[in-house]
Amino acid sequence: MKRLGAMLLAAFALATTHVHAEDATFKPFVLASSGPGTLDVRTEETVDALEAAGFRLVGRHSPVPDSHVLVVTSDALLQAAAASDRGGYAAGQRVSVSQVDDGVEVAFVNPVYLQYAYRMETDLGPVRNDLVDALGYVRDCGGGDKKMTAERLGKYRYMMGMQQFDDPSELGSFASHEAAVAAVLDGLAKPGDGLDLVYRIDVPGSSQTVIGIGMSSSGEDRRIDEAEQLAVVDFEGCRKRAYFPYEVLVNGNDVEALHMRFRMAVHFPNLSMMGSHGFTKLMPFPGDIESALEALVASP
Repeated sequence: MKRLGAMLLAAFALATTHVHAEDATFKPFVLASSGPGTLDVRTEETVDALEAAGFRLVGRHSPVPDSHVLVVTSDALLQAAAASDRGGYAAGQRVSVSQVDDGVEVAFVNPVYLQYAYRMETDLGPVRNDLVDALGYVRDCGGGDKKMTAERLGKYRYMMGMQQFDDPSELGSFASHEAAVAAVLDGLAKPGDGLDLVYRIDVPGSSQTVIGIGMSSSGEDRRIDEAEQLAVVDFEGCRKRAYFPYEVLVNGNDVEALHMRFRMAVHFPNLSMMGSHGFTKLMPFPGDIESALEALVASP
């Protein structure tokens, strides 16, 4: 009965979204389940459920010690990515499994939310349906009381002067797509920069490759640590560890990444500018992340 209730709640939420598409609002994360268990066991159960639903595991990551983030893709995600300009950012679906008190919480990034934020040409509602069928549904979460409509997400910026989806960090340009991918992978193989390879997805039918990157502090000059970022932004509601890993996109011969001032803000649109959980607490991070990613693909 509990499982049936979760499925009915999810079906209602999805039906409301599609019937009232023009004025519907969306939240960035979905809480799939919360209950007893251990982190490692629930992580493997989540992998099994995702693979049984047709998703393919491409990477695992632990941005903080009490969590695992699973990155999966599917035929539907790859087709959507290929059909959209810079759609590779949505080719990997991020699912978090987090220890919470004496239980475990499973959550995932809402693919429909990203569909609008990343200006996708394809409806990702069926992908959300597949995730709910596989993992369950408790509620949509994140974003506080912000009314994030499809129109608002499509042109989102946190405030005047900050970056939008089409204002990425331009990291480098190379003679070929292969050379651009090699530059990123070679950079990730270098020790000591705080950047590590989590996954790579080549999008069939396009010249896009998305590479997921883990970030850890590499000294005072590069304050890019994932745990430090999450300590500021992931402080209420469901756990949002699936914000990571960060993506670098090789699009044709060019390498880019969404600017943190857009990527962070669109995942956490309710954050204040000031206060203990405000963007000012992260003031050095956008510049440090951009510098670290630029150095990643720079010639030795």
